[in-house]
Amino acid sequence: MTVRELLSTPSATESEFQRLINAFVDEFRASDAAQREGMIAAGPQGPGAREGLVAAVVSALCREVGVAAPPWVSVIHSPEPFFAFPARNFALRLRLMLESPPPFRARNVFVPENYLSRA
Repeated sequence: MTVRELLSTPSATESEFQRLINAFVDEFRASDAAQREGMIAAGPQGPGAREGLVAAVVSALCREVGVAAPPWVSVIHSPEPFFAFPARNFALRLRLMLESPPPFRARNVFVPENYLSRA
């Protein structure tokens, strides 16, 4: 699955989109270097909440495997604060804002610190 394929399901509910993100993370980690490059070569056309989330995920995954993130990652962000999980109360929002890993915070996306952990 490529980044563009991941983002091509705009009607997906939040939980469905999260499952797609999880599948993307698993596939990236199981792929070789050439396959990874193909998955992340083409990014979103512009900023947006989901686009910012995907850019943060790609940035974090590239950091994890020790490769440079593609150039598009540095310009994609969420124009408004985006909480990947429902954070309806102030305390949870504050917690997510404090513990989000740097690739996410830099793109105005807020997730738990273990967001990319997979059991």
